[in-house]
Amino acid sequence: MDDLKLLGEMRADAPEPGADRLRDLRTRVLKPRRRLRLTPSLLGAGVAAALAVAVAVTGTPYPTGRPAVPTETQPVSAEAVLLQAAQAAERRRPAATPRPRQWMYRKTVVRQPGGAAETQEHWTRFDGTRQAVRLGRGPLETRTSVPDPADDDLTPREFAARLAALPTDPGELLARVKADRHWATRPEGEAHAAEHPDARAFRVLSVYLDQEVPLPPRLHAAIFRALARIPGVRVDRGVRDAAGRPGMGIAYERGAPGVGTERDADGRVVARSYLLLDAATYEFLGRRVDYLRDYVLGGEVLFRAGSFYASAVVAAGVVERPGDIPG
Repeated sequence: MDDLKLLGEMRADAPEPGADRLRDLRTRVLKPRRRLRLTPSLLGAGVAAALAVAVAVTGTPYPTGRPAVPTETQPVSAEAVLLQAAQAAERRRPAATPRPRQWMYRKTVVRQPGGAAETQEHWTRFDGTRQAVRLGRGPLETRTSVPDPADDDLTPREFAARLAALPTDPGELLARVKADRHWATRPEGEAHAAEHPDARAFRVLSVYLDQEVPLPPRLHAAIFRALARIPGVRVDRGVRDAAGRPGMGIAYERGAPGVGTERDADGRVVARSYLLLDAATYEFLGRRVDYLRDYVLGGEVLFRAGSFYASAVVAAGVVERPGDIPG
């Protein structure tokens, strides 16, 4: 799997980063990643475009041009959209639980700022012991999954168990995710360790919606109803994913790092991070970060105004072995 950082939120005594440090930060933002699944406790201090780090598996050098941000987006009632999404979720049939040796498959399109679309296919065994990946038309690479003590990510089976244990009453669910310390872990010294409970709730619920493990219908509906109760949640119509599909973009407007609208010291919007839903079915589509102003760190522009990061889930399902795709 969650984590951007505003300059104003950096510690006052933090040293000004030099050119070498900024070069290292950009490399970390765009370096290849071995895992697709979003880790909700991301990321290190000073890394812009946290969602690109969380989801992207390949990198593209930072562009010099200024691609335009689509202007057809339109704000709509967040409460109305999320309650409609909840009703749609309740009508879905529960999905069967995969067997431990079956594999979760996900095919994703990713666009880095200024880069061309890249296709990624990922297979994760349900018990979490093995993973496989294919980037574009490249070879299928399979590896053993080795748990990282510093990583709070979960296997698909562990995530399914966690989801099954969550309350389906939206009020109880909201209270649970606000207080859940599992997702509260932050590297020592990060300024947003004291995350606002509403921001954490939005971040954690977004992580649940972005999992390859199918959500139980009642929990799926409860997540949407819980999101509708969070102050500052915004919904825009016409936000496009990496495959160009227009959807409903859900953002948190209170300036929380990595989970919503980023503002500078003057209150101007710098970047807006969206969770994208299909406008008709309310299924998860992907994620997007729009940079509405130059994103500057230490005096250097990391992302130009008008650039964006986007992902799009174009296929998903359960298969018997890596290399298979759902029928």
